[in-house]
Amino acid sequence: MNPSKFLILVFLVLSNVLFSQSSPPIKGIVITENKAPIEFVSVALLRQKDSTFINNTITDIKGEFVILDTPKDSLLLQFSYLGYVTHFENVYYKNKPIDLGDVILKEDSYELDAVTISAVIPIQIKEDTIAFNANSFKVNSSDNLETLLKKLPGLEIESNGKVIAQGNQVTKIYVDGKEFFGGDPALVLKNLSADAIAKIEVIDKKSDEAELTGVDDGNKQIVINFTLKKSKKNQGFGKASAGIGLDSRYFGNVNYNKFSPKTQLAIIGKYNNINITGSNIQGFLENADGIADESDDDNSNSKKTKSLSGYLKTGVSGINIGHEFKKKKSLNADYFYNLSDNRGTSFSKRISFSNTNNFDYEADNNFDKVSKNHNFNFNYINKSNRTNSLTIKGRLNSDEVIQNSVRDGFYYTEDGDLVTSNSQNYSNNNTKKSLYFNINFYQKLAKAGRSFSVGFNTNISEQAKDNEQTTFVTRNIDSDNPTNTEIFALRDETFNNGLYNFNFKYTEPLGNNHYFKFQSFLKVLNQNEDIYQLKTTITNDNAEELFTYKYNNREGSYQNRLAYNYSTKKLNIFAGVELQELDRSFGVITEDPFNSNQFYLNPFSTLQYKPKNGVKYRLVYNRKIRSPRTAESSTVINDLNPFFIRKGNPNLKTEKTDDFSLIANIYNYKSSLNFTSRIKYQFSRDAIIQNIAIDDDFVKTRSYINSGERKRFSAFFNFSKKIKGLGIRYAIKNSSFYNSSTSLINLQLNDVVSKDILMGLSIENANKNVIDLKLGTNYSVNNTSFSIEKDLNRRYKKQHYYAAVDYDFTEKLNFNTQFDYFAFSDNQFDSNLQLPIWNMAISYNIGNSHNSLKLVLIDLLDRNVDFERRSTTNYFEETTSESLGRYIILSYTYRLGSRQKQKS
Repeated sequence: MNPSKFLILVFLVLSNVLFSQSSPPIKGIVITENKAPIEFVSVALLRQKDSTFINNTITDIKGEFVILDTPKDSLLLQFSYLGYVTHFENVYYKNKPIDLGDVILKEDSYELDAVTISAVIPIQIKEDTIAFNANSFKVNSSDNLETLLKKLPGLEIESNGKVIAQGNQVTKIYVDGKEFFGGDPALVLKNLSADAIAKIEVIDKKSDEAELTGVDDGNKQIVINFTLKKSKKNQGFGKASAGIGLDSRYFGNVNYNKFSPKTQLAIIGKYNNINITGSNIQGFLENADGIADESDDDNSNSKKTKSLSGYLKTGVSGINIGHEFKKKKSLNADYFYNLSDNRGTSFSKRISFSNTNNFDYEADNNFDKVSKNHNFNFNYINKSNRTNSLTIKGRLNSDEVIQNSVRDGFYYTEDGDLVTSNSQNYSNNNTKKSLYFNINFYQKLAKAGRSFSVGFNTNISEQAKDNEQTTFVTRNIDSDNPTNTEIFALRDETFNNGLYNFNFKYTEPLGNNHYFKFQSFLKVLNQNEDIYQLKTTITNDNAEELFTYKYNNREGSYQNRLAYNYSTKKLNIFAGVELQELDRSFGVITEDPFNSNQFYLNPFSTLQYKPKNGVKYRLVYNRKIRSPRTAESSTVINDLNPFFIRKGNPNLKTEKTDDFSLIANIYNYKSSLNFTSRIKYQFSRDAIIQNIAIDDDFVKTRSYINSGERKRFSAFFNFSKKIKGLGIRYAIKNSSFYNSSTSLINLQLNDVVSKDILMGLSIENANKNVIDLKLGTNYSVNNTSFSIEKDLNRRYKKQHYYAAVDYDFTEKLNFNTQFDYFAFSDNQFDSNLQLPIWNMAISYNIGNSHNSLKLVLIDLLDRNVDFERRSTTNYFEETTSESLGRYIILSYTYRLGSRQKQKS
């Protein structure tokens, strides 16, 4: 059956089940002593005999609630709400509906005893915060926070490590309200144990300025705060693990934490050769061989996704220290070291086309990349004063990357005749040191709503690249007189960059929630390059070509904003106009520089409407000015790779983009409905596009020009809900992407239209205390059309089916497994791929659960391959990479600082 038809059929079945339910087993209305309804009261259903959690719900704006999935038994209802005494009701359900009528909560005027019965309530709501009870979601002793987040409704973790909540990227992660290892989401999620967490809070956080002044400026960000269990506070806790397996596979992990009300200490360490990273995964995915590769095609129609292919060895160590001097005044600092060694092989096939000489290309690649990273962060926050606040943040970073690669490439005509081959041996030594510093001061003035802020941040970096490349080329292979050329190239590059930003903001109240805002921004960017390049043509009597230069690119942007702001609890309007002056000067230092100076008028507006708790709509419009990047406007040529020559265009104009976005978040906690949608449209004028020329020797020369318009449209929605009476949650997601761009290929305009559609459906059980089941599918299609070669229009499909089971046989014995099945098809490639992947783990807690054994079986079917396809402005590419494949490891874990459970 067609996957799209299958998704529609399942959705109709679920909808039929959803809307065909009878009267709820238990219902009622929660009110105060003054008869006022209370919204967001947590109602938990327990068994009377042992207080076992069964189900829960939340009251709506009328105070009404209904309980579904009710067993025939003696039951206990618990009603909890901040500021009110917890209330209990005993009921006996006999398969007949029960109407409790009015349930009265009394205000809590005194501190309750610590022995109050507390049910495991999965979700609680408080203003702009959604709090999840970690005990309601099944986690194993070896799980980290990343595993826990994947179980929460409304949260996703993308392949690049980004955490998405309520349709927005999570920018910071805190532990007990304090930064942990610089707040880096990926670093925190991979290195803190899930079983140490009591609560997860997803917070729609106001800006620092809005928190101080009380005037909501609409500039919110999504952050996550993890609250530790009481048993983990004021004592040391952590884990030490080690494992060894077949084919010399091993790993070792240790983490130790000690959190007191004033001081926090965390130490982590990891070392393994099983392709497991321990820090921000983005650092591993960055490409260090851009000079010898074409992977920086910035008009790629299907974004190239990089993966940890091959064999990866990782070493990680870090320490985090935080201290709170007094309430809202703290200092946090951390140091982190990361070592990775990634090596492997891959095979690429490419169909390249232009208006005159289409060709096919195949390449065998062998790579080895070693990176070492030192990172130090500090963060000082002082919000102890009611009228002002000061934040100071800094980061010192040092990177060293050593990379070697060998690529054997073969060029074929459209008829399949091999005409040219080239073998490239490339090595790169890349070192970079950088300093980031940020300081912000906010002052609340005497008149209510009047305030100002000043800020400064800078990013200074120094980078050195030493490149060596040997290329051996054989041409005219299909003739009687083939020719050989061998070229050795040496290129040393030094970059010194400085970015300086100043800002000033002032708010003046106009009365009745109306405000006038003035904002001023100054950005200065200074980039210096020092290049030494020597090319030697060995087959031409060692002819040498020396090329050296010093290059400077300076850019200054001065922006003044005049804005009107209307701010209430439900409605926030922020609109105005920006006056921008952009000044650029660039070129080789010994030559006359290119200069440009422009003025722009940029409107902007934000409208946010929150009709009630759990519902938010946000509409944003901005006009953005993008000046050409240094490489796009460079006056010099980079020809280190003789098959890929890069040129800039100093006469490029700025690109003007009108950016519209609409975000809708709807959370109905009573019915457990979660809906998130995001629509984005971008329209660019004077779009900076690629100008590509390919000659008869397959040499590609790329430059840039301004040409016409570019349109981009993307839409995303995610809908999830519990099915009444079945205890099952289903989720449906859809994302669409439309991109219309133009490139110039051999002097002929090529209009490229790319359309991507992804549909997904997943079903999982709602109560995850003992067993966690999940079943789902994702189906995506990419359609790419070209105006130059219409017969090469491309249709690429990817199907993904998966099933996962996590089951506790006993309190000590756990079993979990996941099976994934991928199917790839493409009308432009003959080879279609089916890729099944099966993973499994069995763990057993020894004695008092301080010790555990775990058997991990990865890729049991031994399909040691990664697969990727993409289309760009003038070629399709398919890459098959060697991966780690099957391995089996037996590990032992010791839990540090675990307390014995006390008897009631």
